[in-house]
Amino acid sequence: MDERDAVWLSDWGNNTMVRFDPLTATFLTVPLPSANANVRQILGRPGEVWLPLSGVDKLAVIRPE
Repeated sequence: MDERDAVWLSDWGNNTMVRFDPLTATFLTVPLPSANANVRQILGRPGEVWLPLSGVDKLAVIRPE
């Protein structure tokens, strides 16, 4: 969960991150920048979601609006 109480999850099959906003009951899908990213952990700090892309040895960050 982020500081806005949104829930984040990794969708390996679609190579995306998914955010669920419980206040509006809506989903947002965010495509990952590399194929086969395989996000295994989701970390963060206020205003950012950090993603280690273990499948491609990269690091990504999402800054939701």
